[in-house]
Amino acid sequence: MPEKLNESDLKELAGQLGCPNGEKGVKTAENMAVNNGHMIALAISAMDAGPNDVILEIGPGNAAHVKNILSPNRDILYYGVDISPLMISEANKLNHATVSAGRADFSLSDGEKLNFATGFFSKVFTVNTLYFWKDPLAYTQEILRVLRPGGTLTLTFAARHFMETLPFTKYDFKLYSLADAENLLRKGGFEIGQVNLHQETVRSNAAGMRVEREVTIITAIKP
Repeated sequence: MPEKLNESDLKELAGQLGCPNGEKGVKTAENMAVNNGHMIALAISAMDAGPNDVILEIGPGNAAHVKNILSPNRDILYYGVDISPLMISEANKLNHATVSAGRADFSLSDGEKLNFATGFFSKVFTVNTLYFWKDPLAYTQEILRVLRPGGTLTLTFAARHFMETLPFTKYDFKLYSLADAENLLRKGGFEIGQVNLHQETVRSNAAGMRVEREVTIITAIKP
Protein backbone atom coordinates (compact mmCIF):
# COMPACT_ATOMS: atom_id res chain seq x y z
CA MET A 1 0.00 0.00 0.00
CA PRO A 2 1.41 3.45 -0.93
CA GLU A 3 2.64 5.54 1.99
CA LYS A 4 0.21 8.27 2.98
CA LEU A 5 1.68 11.77 2.62
CA ASN A 6 1.43 14.27 5.46
CA GLU A 7 0.61 17.94 4.93
CA SER A 8 4.26 18.94 4.67
CA ASP A 9 4.81 16.28 2.00
CA LEU A 10 1.74 17.43 0.08
CA LYS A 11 2.86 21.06 0.14
CA GLU A 12 6.31 20.05 -1.11
CA LEU A 13 4.74 17.93 -3.88
CA ALA A 14 2.57 20.86 -4.97
CA GLY A 15 5.65 23.06 -5.14
CA GLN A 16 7.56 20.50 -7.19
CA LEU A 17 4.69 20.10 -9.63
CA GLY A 18 4.53 23.86 -10.10
CA CYS A 19 8.30 24.34 -10.44
CA PRO A 20 10.52 21.23 -10.23
CA ASN A 21 13.78 21.95 -8.43
CA GLY A 22 16.57 20.44 -6.38
CA GLU A 23 17.34 16.75 -5.99
CA LYS A 24 13.69 15.71 -6.31
CA GLY A 25 13.04 17.87 -9.35
CA VAL A 26 14.46 15.51 -11.98
CA LYS A 27 12.39 12.59 -10.65
CA THR A 28 9.30 14.81 -10.47
CA ALA A 29 9.80 15.75 -14.12
CA GLU A 30 10.21 12.11 -15.12
CA ASN A 31 7.00 11.20 -13.31
CA MET A 32 5.13 14.07 -14.95
CA ALA A 33 6.37 13.04 -18.38
CA VAL A 34 4.91 9.57 -17.79
CA ASN A 35 1.68 10.56 -16.00
CA ASN A 36 0.95 13.36 -18.46
CA GLY A 37 2.22 11.55 -21.54
CA HIS A 38 -1.20 10.81 -23.01
CA MET A 39 -2.44 14.28 -22.10
CA ILE A 40 0.53 15.85 -23.90
CA ALA A 41 -0.05 13.61 -26.93
CA LEU A 42 -3.68 14.73 -27.06
CA ALA A 43 -2.60 18.37 -26.93
CA ILE A 44 -0.05 17.89 -29.71
CA SER A 45 -2.67 16.17 -31.85
CA ALA A 46 -5.20 18.95 -31.23
CA MET A 47 -2.59 21.59 -32.09
CA ASP A 48 -2.25 19.98 -35.54
CA ALA A 49 1.16 21.43 -36.39
CA GLY A 50 2.05 21.65 -40.04
CA PRO A 51 4.84 22.79 -42.36
CA ASN A 52 6.55 26.06 -41.41
CA ASP A 53 4.73 26.40 -38.07
CA VAL A 54 6.61 28.25 -35.36
CA ILE A 55 5.49 26.75 -32.05
CA LEU A 56 5.76 27.91 -28.46
CA GLU A 57 5.22 25.52 -25.58
CA ILE A 58 4.72 27.01 -22.13
CA GLY A 59 5.99 24.70 -19.39
CA PRO A 60 7.51 21.75 -21.31
CA GLY A 61 9.08 20.19 -18.21
CA ASN A 62 11.93 17.95 -19.33
CA ALA A 63 10.55 18.10 -22.89
CA ALA A 64 10.89 14.38 -23.55
CA HIS A 65 7.93 14.72 -25.95
CA VAL A 66 9.41 17.35 -28.27
CA LYS A 67 10.73 14.72 -30.68
CA ASN A 68 7.11 13.78 -31.36
CA ILE A 69 6.48 17.30 -32.64
CA LEU A 70 9.63 17.75 -34.69
CA SER A 71 10.17 14.29 -36.19
CA PRO A 72 7.13 14.24 -38.52
CA ASN A 73 7.98 17.59 -40.13
CA ARG A 74 11.46 19.05 -40.48
CA ASP A 75 10.14 22.55 -41.29
CA ILE A 76 8.69 23.14 -37.81
CA LEU A 77 10.52 25.37 -35.32
CA TYR A 78 9.89 24.79 -31.61
CA TYR A 79 10.45 27.09 -28.63
CA GLY A 80 9.87 26.10 -25.00
CA VAL A 81 9.75 28.39 -21.97
CA ASP A 82 9.70 27.25 -18.36
CA ILE A 83 9.94 28.89 -14.93
CA SER A 84 12.22 26.11 -13.67
CA PRO A 85 15.97 26.45 -14.40
CA LEU A 86 16.30 22.72 -13.75
CA MET A 87 13.73 21.92 -16.44
CA ILE A 88 15.51 24.13 -18.97
CA SER A 89 18.71 22.21 -18.24
CA GLU A 90 16.99 18.81 -18.55
CA ALA A 91 15.17 19.84 -21.73
CA ASN A 92 18.42 20.93 -23.36
CA LYS A 93 20.05 17.61 -22.41
CA LEU A 94 17.21 15.46 -23.76
CA ASN A 95 16.93 17.49 -26.98
CA HIS A 96 20.60 18.17 -27.61
CA ALA A 97 20.52 17.22 -31.30
CA THR A 98 17.55 19.39 -32.27
CA VAL A 99 18.81 22.30 -30.16
CA SER A 100 22.22 22.07 -31.85
CA ALA A 101 20.49 21.97 -35.24
CA GLY A 102 18.57 25.17 -34.43
CA ARG A 103 15.18 23.48 -34.54
CA ALA A 104 14.44 23.71 -30.81
CA ASP A 105 15.16 26.35 -28.22
CA PHE A 106 14.55 26.39 -24.46
CA SER A 107 14.63 29.51 -22.31
CA LEU A 108 13.83 30.55 -18.77
CA SER A 109 10.66 32.57 -18.21
CA ASP A 110 9.29 34.55 -15.27
CA GLY A 111 5.76 33.22 -15.89
CA GLU A 112 4.47 36.72 -16.61
CA LYS A 113 6.13 38.01 -19.78
CA LEU A 114 7.11 36.20 -22.97
CA ASN A 115 10.37 37.52 -24.41
CA PHE A 116 9.34 37.23 -28.05
CA ALA A 117 8.24 39.70 -30.67
CA THR A 118 4.57 40.39 -31.28
CA GLY A 119 3.11 37.90 -33.76
CA PHE A 120 6.18 35.62 -33.65
CA PHE A 121 4.32 32.30 -33.29
CA SER A 122 1.72 30.51 -35.38
CA LYS A 123 0.79 28.12 -32.54
CA VAL A 124 1.10 28.06 -28.75
CA PHE A 125 0.28 25.10 -26.53
CA THR A 126 0.51 24.32 -22.87
CA VAL A 127 -0.37 21.34 -20.67
CA ASN A 128 -1.13 21.57 -16.94
CA THR A 129 0.34 25.04 -16.40
CA LEU A 130 -2.89 27.02 -16.20
CA TYR A 131 -3.23 26.36 -12.46
CA PHE A 132 0.02 28.25 -11.76
CA TRP A 133 -0.38 31.42 -13.85
CA LYS A 134 0.36 34.37 -11.55
CA ASP A 135 -1.99 36.79 -13.32
CA PRO A 136 -4.17 34.65 -15.59
CA LEU A 137 -5.77 37.47 -17.59
CA ALA A 138 -2.52 39.36 -18.17
CA TYR A 139 -0.77 36.14 -19.20
CA THR A 140 -3.59 35.22 -21.57
CA GLN A 141 -3.18 38.63 -23.20
CA GLU A 142 0.59 38.11 -23.38
CA ILE A 143 0.04 34.80 -25.21
CA LEU A 144 -2.35 36.57 -27.57
CA ARG A 145 0.31 39.20 -28.27
CA VAL A 146 2.98 36.72 -29.41
CA LEU A 147 0.56 34.89 -31.72
CA ARG A 148 -0.02 35.81 -35.33
CA PRO A 149 -3.58 36.75 -36.38
CA GLY A 150 -5.35 33.45 -37.00
CA GLY A 151 -2.86 31.66 -34.76
CA THR A 152 -4.08 29.21 -32.12
CA LEU A 153 -3.58 28.48 -28.45
CA THR A 154 -4.14 24.88 -27.39
CA LEU A 155 -4.91 25.04 -23.67
CA THR A 156 -4.93 21.66 -21.93
CA PHE A 157 -5.75 21.03 -18.27
CA ALA A 158 -7.55 18.69 -15.90
CA ALA A 159 -11.08 19.65 -14.91
CA ARG A 160 -11.67 21.36 -11.58
CA HIS A 161 -14.01 18.67 -10.25
CA PHE A 162 -11.22 16.11 -10.69
CA MET A 163 -8.44 18.33 -9.36
CA GLU A 164 -10.44 19.07 -6.22
CA THR A 165 -10.19 15.39 -5.27
CA LEU A 166 -6.38 15.57 -5.11
CA PRO A 167 -5.00 16.44 -1.68
CA PHE A 168 -2.14 18.67 -2.88
CA THR A 169 -4.12 21.09 -5.06
CA LYS A 170 -5.10 23.20 -2.03
CA TYR A 171 -1.54 24.51 -2.12
CA ASP A 172 -0.97 27.22 -4.76
CA PHE A 173 -3.24 25.71 -7.43
CA LYS A 174 -5.99 27.75 -9.11
CA LEU A 175 -8.51 25.30 -10.51
CA TYR A 176 -10.70 25.77 -13.58
CA SER A 177 -13.86 24.37 -15.04
CA LEU A 178 -14.40 24.45 -18.79
CA ALA A 179 -16.61 27.54 -18.39
CA ASP A 180 -13.95 29.27 -16.26
CA ALA A 181 -11.24 28.68 -18.86
CA GLU A 182 -13.43 29.74 -21.78
CA ASN A 183 -14.35 32.93 -19.95
CA LEU A 184 -10.68 33.69 -19.27
CA LEU A 185 -9.76 33.16 -22.92
CA ARG A 186 -12.57 35.38 -24.20
CA LYS A 187 -11.65 38.14 -21.76
CA GLY A 188 -8.08 37.87 -22.99
CA GLY A 189 -9.14 38.49 -26.59
CA PHE A 190 -9.40 34.96 -27.97
CA GLU A 191 -12.24 33.32 -29.83
CA ILE A 192 -13.13 29.76 -28.81
CA GLY A 193 -12.60 27.34 -31.66
CA GLN A 194 -12.93 23.72 -30.62
CA VAL A 195 -13.35 21.96 -27.27
CA ASN A 196 -12.46 18.32 -26.66
CA LEU A 197 -13.01 16.35 -23.46
CA HIS A 198 -11.23 13.08 -22.72
CA GLN A 199 -11.30 10.54 -19.91
CA GLU A 200 -8.09 8.75 -18.99
CA THR A 201 -6.74 6.56 -16.22
CA VAL A 202 -3.52 7.77 -14.60
CA ARG A 203 -1.46 7.11 -11.48
CA SER A 204 -1.99 9.72 -8.76
CA ASN A 205 1.08 11.80 -7.87
CA ALA A 206 0.04 11.76 -4.21
CA ALA A 207 -1.16 8.23 -3.54
CA GLY A 208 0.27 6.18 -6.39
CA MET A 209 -3.18 4.69 -7.08
CA ARG A 210 -4.98 4.64 -10.43
CA VAL A 211 -7.51 7.45 -10.82
CA GLU A 212 -9.87 8.62 -13.57
CA ARG A 213 -8.96 12.05 -14.91
CA GLU A 214 -11.03 14.28 -17.20
CA VAL A 215 -8.86 16.22 -19.64
CA THR A 216 -10.06 19.46 -21.21
CA ILE A 217 -8.51 20.72 -24.44
CA ILE A 218 -9.55 24.12 -25.75
CA THR A 219 -8.36 25.41 -29.11
CA ALA A 220 -8.60 29.21 -29.01
CA ILE A 221 -8.00 31.48 -31.99
CA LYS A 222 -6.46 34.95 -32.24
CA PRO A 223 -8.86 37.00 -34.40
